[in-house]
Amino acid sequence: MIEDIFRIKRAVGRIKSGQIGLKGPLRIESIRAIKSGETHYNYLLTINGRSFLLRLTSVRKDNKGKNSWGAARIDREFRGIKSINKLGIAPKMYYKDTSCRTLSKPFVISDYISGRQISRMSAKDLRSLALILAGLHKIHDVKRLRKETALNYNREYIKRRVDTISDPGFAYVNKRFKADLMEAYRKVSGIKLRRQNVSIIHGDVSRDNILRTEKGLKLIDWESVRLSEPQFEIATVLERLNLNGQKRSIFLFEYLKHSDKENLGALEEYEKIRCFDRLLWSISEFVKLKEGITEREKIRQKSPLTYVANAHREFLRCKALKLFPKESVLIIYKQN
Repeated sequence: MIEDIFRIKRAVGRIKSGQIGLKGPLRIESIRAIKSGETHYNYLLTINGRSFLLRLTSVRKDNKGKNSWGAARIDREFRGIKSINKLGIAPKMYYKDTSCRTLSKPFVISDYISGRQISRMSAKDLRSLALILAGLHKIHDVKRLRKETALNYNREYIKRRVDTISDPGFAYVNKRFKADLMEAYRKVSGIKLRRQNVSIIHGDVSRDNILRTEKGLKLIDWESVRLSEPQFEIATVLERLNLNGQKRSIFLFEYLKHSDKENLGALEEYEKIRCFDRLLWSISEFVKLKEGITEREKIRQKSPLTYVANAHREFLRCKALKLFPKESVLIIYKQN
């Protein structure tokens, strides 16, 4: 960590002040590591009395010694946020380096947004988030931004996980659930998504990535930004924020006030696929932790019980979407 801080200080010291919106010589007052994400390490910089965020990709180099995947991801995040600066919903981007010459990994520097993560979404928060996303989804073209539609959303991974979990030798779930899982998979497999209009989406809206600030709600961690269907974003929000009943109605009503009705076309189909995929993912991640913690999980420091809770929550959503019968039950066994 000390070596990282020293190298970061040296790399930032080479940047011209105008490149990060400052004037005069750079005075680097402090650098400290803060909470990181799945593919980034985050550092809070204080330079000339202002706070900046440096996001350094945690993606390792490939077997040819290149970091092209991490560089592409950093580049997309930089360009994606740059394209929506006028909306004022994300940190302002200043600088990127994908050369891996000043640091061993690609990085970006942006404003640091000070705020609090939201634990509970009030009706006001839901309306504000709906307005933010409606504005975001009005941007349909960003040069060289990755286009990734949901036509074949994770179909290969879904099948692989279903095969694993439904196998007779898989002892982490109850037998009745395995039978119901196969029926749910047949329903999901039968969903045929049609081509829809695409727009820029955040791609990972969750409580961790929504901040309440003095200037309203802001979205952070744009590493999954891309061009895709708005329905995919909305389905993600409904699933991640667990919006049901009145909260769901408030959010969707406000969103429709500021966007096209087409943006919610076939929404329930997107929800079914998204929810089913997250159910399988949660069970799979639980098993990974029980059978041996990966380096990624050590960084994230997640408990196996977190994934159990996630799986049961997704299971209930899947039942509400009629993928599983009402009498279906999910039991997850810890195993030794």
